[in-house]
Amino acid sequence: MFAENVSLMCDRERERGRACEPSMPSLRHYKGELRRDFFGDVAGLIGVHGPKWEAFRQEVQHILLQPQTAKKYIPPLNDIASEFMVRIDEMRNEKQELPDNFLHELYKWALESVGRVSLDTRLGCLKPEGSAEAQQIIEAINTFFWAVPELELRMPLWRVYPTKAYRSFIRALDQFSAICMKNISKTMDKADADQAQDVHKNEADISIVERIVRKTGNRKLAAILALDLFLVGVDTTSVAASSTIYQLAKNPEKQQRLFEELKQAFPTSDAQINQHVLEQMPYMRACVKETLRMRPVVIANGRSLQSDAVINGYHVPKGTHVIFPHLVVSNDPTYFPEPKRFIPERWLKQSAVEGCPHAGQKIHPFVSLPFGYGRRMCVGRRFAEIELHTLLAKIFRKYKVSYDSEEFVYRVNSTYIPKSPLNFKLTPREE
Repeated sequence: MFAENVSLMCDRERERGRACEPSMPSLRHYKGELRRDFFGDVAGLIGVHGPKWEAFRQEVQHILLQPQTAKKYIPPLNDIASEFMVRIDEMRNEKQELPDNFLHELYKWALESVGRVSLDTRLGCLKPEGSAEAQQIIEAINTFFWAVPELELRMPLWRVYPTKAYRSFIRALDQFSAICMKNISKTMDKADADQAQDVHKNEADISIVERIVRKTGNRKLAAILALDLFLVGVDTTSVAASSTIYQLAKNPEKQQRLFEELKQAFPTSDAQINQHVLEQMPYMRACVKETLRMRPVVIANGRSLQSDAVINGYHVPKGTHVIFPHLVVSNDPTYFPEPKRFIPERWLKQSAVEGCPHAGQKIHPFVSLPFGYGRRMCVGRRFAEIELHTLLAKIFRKYKVSYDSEEFVYRVNSTYIPKSPLNFKLTPREE
């Protein structure tokens, strides 16, 4: 109950302005000191707090969190997922298995998706010859997620002298920012030219960056937002996809149920996703929710209390960092019976699942928060969900997926990342 009350308290207090996310000194140092000439007073959403964060969030959230905005990008995200399906087919070996490093291929899919939505740009990640710049972005993002816990959770020697992790962190962010800004600037210049010539665009061809510039007139704000979307929108979505594929591969009866749902939605294995189809996949959504319950991508949410609080009889003073550990809480049998079992039916209404004792059970709304909650909820959530549901629908409509290696092992840094090989076996299904 303590964890439950902590969660409730944090979310309620945050909404009242009495709790905020603990700072990331290393990223704050990078944005506010080392590269202040670039970021200035527009430091974005990641690692930023207080009035500057509040002002930035207010400017961008109305566009990013509107369901209708994300839905406009379903067609291009469908096209990218279809291209990736071609690569998947080509990647299979004579045993019909994917390569051990399939997670890296998922990074390319996610990066291409973020680039298309944020910038209306195809980065070339899915081309057979690949893209050197895309590879550099992925490596920089991976280094960032590796370095953050080294800098934040260990003795902060980097404040005294430049440690190896610190040097890698700075080098990765510099390279990441330089490559991304080159593409961001191209998008802005093209948008300015199109507007000057009164070029009419389809809604799906208006990038997030262009939408923000149209609304605010602030190119710097739009550029920093795009950097944040690239930084946190690749690793997280890729890991969520790999974990969901694994859970369904290890639970063939659940996979079969998903296949039956997808077969109703798609008459052939060449699944073309649109808004109507996405709305017809409740079991798919339940599979992703259950995966993120069992193996949340983000380690924890933290809040720093801005005033004294009493939680379940405990006095917690102002300034205390309260941590909501996703993996611990969402795998607690107090909240989820048989927590180690993959049971997507938990998330469905009883009327949708006959004979399942777990279906229809009341789930506390704050016990599984893979995207956070409230004012600091992930602004890219709706886009990430469309990406995930689109790709997974295509994979499981076309293939029967199995996994013959040992149980997945994860390594922990800023996120939980599969350390095991992702050599899934994909057997084509009959139409």
